[in-house]
Amino acid sequence: MIRQIFAFMVLITLIIGVAAAQDSTSTATADSATNAQQPKDEVAAAYAMKCAGCHTIGGGKLTGPDLLPTRVWPQGELFTKVKLMEQRVGPMTAEEVNGFVGLLQDARAGDRVKIAQELASKAVAATLEPASKSAGQRLFEGETPLTNNGIACATCHRAGARGGSLGPDLTLLRDRMGKVAMTSAIQQAQYLVMSGTYKDNPITAQEAVHLAEYLSSPDLQPVESMEDKVSMIGSIAGALALIGIVRLYRRNPYRAAVRTRGNI
Repeated sequence: MIRQIFAFMVLITLIIGVAAAQDSTSTATADSATNAQQPKDEVAAAYAMKCAGCHTIGGGKLTGPDLLPTRVWPQGELFTKVKLMEQRVGPMTAEEVNGFVGLLQDARAGDRVKIAQELASKAVAATLEPASKSAGQRLFEGETPLTNNGIACATCHRAGARGGSLGPDLTLLRDRMGKVAMTSAIQQAQYLVMSGTYKDNPITAQEAVHLAEYLSSPDLQPVESMEDKVSMIGSIAGALALIGIVRLYRRNPYRAAVRTRGNI
């Protein structure tokens, strides 16, 4: 009898366990289905693509100002300001502009854009080769030509010890811009000078990924520019020359004789 009761309890336990497992599987499947059916945040995705290369929402100034303060602007004023950006990002319908206005005035705007950037990054990464710092460096310095014959970044920009000074120093760009936004900014080339330079010679998505990987490297450290060094050397030389003149003046015998006669 005891064995029969024990067997019955074991059977009941197994039945409960199987039911719970099926319940859990059903819940997980339902959650996955819900996530899959969740609509894409088109507005945040558009912001990540068109705006995140120049503006953050609470992350500090990039090429353009941080847009967090616009959260409290009147909607009409903000609409007008966003509409002015057509000259950089192309035509926008009133619906698109209103979408950006709504995003900028949403307290969750930063999180929405971050999620959109992550999803975009994963989508792009799935179609490309893995990002390579060394490949990015070769592209930056011009050792590897850009696919569409654009000029090498180092022609105008410095990264660490290499590059020119016509454009901003990109050594510490990683402190102001995440890798996803950086990739978008490089590929779109929405900056005024870059847009003219790369309009007919665009940087490819693969090249942008490699360049962003290189520019995000902590190995890149700022160095003194040649102008700074020349200025410092000039200052030191001037100070040494002044000291030399003072010493010569003090040792001048004529000055000593004049000082002696003046004391008589």
